[in-house]
Amino acid sequence: MQATPSTEREGYDAKFDPLLKAGVHFGYARTRRHPRMRPFISGVKSNMEIFHFDKVWDHLESALAYVEQLGVDKHQILWVGSKPAAVSFVKAAALSLGHPYVTTRWLGGMLTNHKIIRDRINYWQDLISKQKSGELQKYTKHEQLRIQREIDRLTRDFDGVASLIGMPKAMIVIDPGEEGIAVAEAKIKKIPIIALINSDCDPASVTHPILGNDNSSKSINFIVNKIAEAYRKGLSQAHE
Repeated sequence: MQATPSTEREGYDAKFDPLLKAGVHFGYARTRRHPRMRPFISGVKSNMEIFHFDKVWDHLESALAYVEQLGVDKHQILWVGSKPAAVSFVKAAALSLGHPYVTTRWLGGMLTNHKIIRDRINYWQDLISKQKSGELQKYTKHEQLRIQREIDRLTRDFDGVASLIGMPKAMIVIDPGEEGIAVAEAKIKKIPIIALINSDCDPASVTHPILGNDNSSKSINFIVNKIAEAYRKGLSQAHE
């Protein structure tokens, strides 16, 4: 079966234009398709499977409605996306909302051993405080270099999650297949997962799947911005 992302296709609605322009509808090759994704595929173009626009739209609308309610309730969301195409967009969206984020490797226990992780964050913040106050000047240059390297490593690991005091109310993930450990820990802690998933992922593996291209920076940027907008819309309705 052949399919083309054309606005002249039967059943195409102009509301899908933003999805089309962002390339959200492109999946992977059929050989990579997860069996549970079959109902969401409309056809193939240039060896790439094409998602049903209406089903992409419906799942996106459902996920955004949920995110909007999170905004109404002023709940904290943990944003996760370490794929090169996702890093800058995930970080920018999270920072704009004051939310924690992970765009480097996921540290095992981030959620399931949160107290230990929090202790490490406190230790890192204490080192930075001592460095700023000049307290580390008492150490030799060699020791200061060692401490600086440790600060740099801890900054890389914890800078995005310093504001994560307790458990987030939800987690946003770009490609749950890529972030398997994060998804597994969220499930253990019963944290709802909103995820952008491509045709190689199991839609049943997350709470609110957003069907679409999770490998293209243009598609990821579009979806991430829509999620951030939904949260801001919810915030605008929040009661003081």
